[in-house]
Amino acid sequence: MKQKKMSESIPNFYRRSICKRSCNRSKRRAAALVELAVCMPVIVLVVFASLEGANMLFVRQATVQAAYEATKCASRRDGTRLQAERLAAEVLAARRINSLSITFVTGDPQATPSGSDVTVRVSANSDERLITGFQIFSGRQIEAVATMQKE
Repeated sequence: MKQKKMSESIPNFYRRSICKRSCNRSKRRAAALVELAVCMPVIVLVVFASLEGANMLFVRQATVQAAYEATKCASRRDGTRLQAERLAAEVLAARRINSLSITFVTGDPQATPSGSDVTVRVSANSDERLITGFQIFSGRQIEAVATMQKE
């Protein structure tokens, strides 16, 4: 007796059903691949924009910290302008931000009388910390101002 092949033993109805399933599966895979090709650039853009946004928040926080530390140093009785500038530069240098500008709004802290406000403005360029170079974040000056009373 001749042995039947496996495909001959399966009725036509089931054979068509198996073919339809495999054809549907390949169509679904193709559709998923097209969806991925369309969505992937958007997903990558969102991820890199999020990284840059978080980086700008980091620069902003570092600038605020530098302004606070400089104002705290300048508002002490024995605080000098040079000490405050050096301290702000150290705070930003620890975070790899080297292009900064420090302005004493109220003038020289040593000449400021006790009980008066000492205000320091620190600004930093955000281009040093860019990861991807998005045009949205390039060329920005991040600025922070802090005010304290002189001791």
